[in-house]
Amino acid sequence: MNDPVAQQALPSAAVHNLREADALLTEGVQRIMHASHDLPGASHPLQEALALSEQQAMATLEAVEAAQLEVAAIRATNGDFIDTRLDLLDAHLQAILTSQQGQDLAGQRLKKTISLLQAVEQRIQDALLHLGYVQGEAAAADDTFSGQRMDQSNVDDLLAELGI
Repeated sequence: MNDPVAQQALPSAAVHNLREADALLTEGVQRIMHASHDLPGASHPLQEALALSEQQAMATLEAVEAAQLEVAAIRATNGDFIDTRLDLLDAHLQAILTSQQGQDLAGQRLKKTISLLQAVEQRIQDALLHLGYVQGEAAAADDTFSGQRMDQSNVDDLLAELGI
């Protein structure tokens, strides 16, 4: 290439691509840092919901067990004339107990989700530390770029193309 205009255009395009890559990297890191800031609070509501759900399930189970004891006591003292009604009541209590098994499974899944969320949070924090980014540096990094800034929609489009 002996054309000076073409030679000048090549570095200009390369500089543009580097600036674009820098803007994408900065935006991606800032998004990760923003997400990592929100993550510590993300598992807390799940833990509260799980604890409340477990408390309610235990209260329900205790009430069902007490009602079943009362059904047995009524059955023992009053003979056969109300057995049909007691059988229906006992069937309803069994249905309540059976439905609580679903809560137990949901609780187990919530516990796994909370553990996974906490592991992801820790990995993001570790990655940010490894990259040398700390919370205070994110704001400073935003102001250090002196080149041409990209429009936010362009950055979003480029990140989407990259699968980020």
